[in-house]
Amino acid sequence: MQTLQPLTTTGFHQRIRAQLELMNELADDAKLAVLQRRDDAALSEAEAWETLASSGSAPRLPISLSVKACFDVQGWVTTAASRVLEAEKAAEADSGLVMKLRQNGAVVVNQANMTEFAFGALGINTNFGTPRSPLDPKRERIAGGSTSGGAVSVALGFADVALGSDTSGSIRIPAAFCGLAGFKPSHHRYDRSGMLFLAPSFDVPGFIARDVTTLQRVDEIITGETYFTEALPLEGMRFLVPKDIFQEGADQEVATAFADALLSLKQAGAVLVELDFPELRTYGQIAVHGGIIIAEGYAWHAPLLERSAHLYDRRVGPRIALGADVRASDYLSALQKLSELSEHYHHRLANFDGLLTPTIPILPPRFQEAETDEAYPRFNRLSFQLTEIANRVDAPSVTIAPDPTKAIGLMVTGRKGEDRRLLKVSRALEATFRGSGEDME
Repeated sequence: MQTLQPLTTTGFHQRIRAQLELMNELADDAKLAVLQRRDDAALSEAEAWETLASSGSAPRLPISLSVKACFDVQGWVTTAASRVLEAEKAAEADSGLVMKLRQNGAVVVNQANMTEFAFGALGINTNFGTPRSPLDPKRERIAGGSTSGGAVSVALGFADVALGSDTSGSIRIPAAFCGLAGFKPSHHRYDRSGMLFLAPSFDVPGFIARDVTTLQRVDEIITGETYFTEALPLEGMRFLVPKDIFQEGADQEVATAFADALLSLKQAGAVLVELDFPELRTYGQIAVHGGIIIAEGYAWHAPLLERSAHLYDRRVGPRIALGADVRASDYLSALQKLSELSEHYHHRLANFDGLLTPTIPILPPRFQEAETDEAYPRFNRLSFQLTEIANRVDAPSVTIAPDPTKAIGLMVTGRKGEDRRLLKVSRALEATFRGSGEDME
């Protein structure tokens, strides 16, 4: 068996230069997606890696990296795209993941815009602007959030990979809305040091890339787990498809695309088992009733809200402030219920390779529609009603783009701790739709 081959360092400097020039060329998109750049430093680092490679010390992961503004990057203020933190000191060191990737060849090219403090699934940011999906030529439709700028950076070719965070779907939602692949790992798979949290019970770092193979390469560097190039056949894989997964408000185009995707998988030999799984709809309700996200958010934001409430995005600060009223009994009860349901979920998935659903039941809404006070809550809730399942039961989850020209994702969610297996399964699914490339073991 052969392992995944290292990415080539040849032309790395020129590749970075081309990506930086693309940011200049697409200045309107970059203005919304990117908060900070480091052009000269990025070019110098890429050149240094090329020099090392010529002497036999090639980096294992020569990629350009977009970093969500809630992760520390030395020399940059970790603002989480909020005016509240603009005056804070710059980070003195890289976050754990940024450091690990840079040690292996990654070059940070930009700090990416996001929903303020990662609290929102639409990517709307009233202070720094709202990134738009590159799949919409008119740039009327949102890119999704909260890792909005990172997804746009990858989709437009500003970066090879985006580091983001995922509380309820914040990596997979923008990945799907931008025609990309996104990976939310199990809770403790990746180092969370140097990351600004929204809700520690649910927050995990993860990545967005053009394809699952790239996600595997990143995961391999971080974890040391080896992937092989032998094919993993889709034939015989078993997937649970929950009945009535579409709830009120779903778009017909998404439902049709999901049905077509399932048909393609059947034709490729996958076994799809449709079963009732009503508990899936309760996870989010339990988290909301227990106030888990807002309580944990408030615990960190309380002193900031006391002195700088006026600087918060109007859809973020007031919602986090509600955490002050969460009862401890409700919070603890919700965590306990989710723990019990998590055990049930993983037991239910024991004989399956994954749970298949659409990533998001709707197409990306137009910005002018989504930003209104009447529509925002509905679009926000619809966007994460399926992705949040994985966060509430601590399961790894991947979104792929059956058709990268459409803002419709197919999501496969696995079992806690079986992240490597899920990435290989996801690669096999992706290869089925793209009709090229080699499946992983």
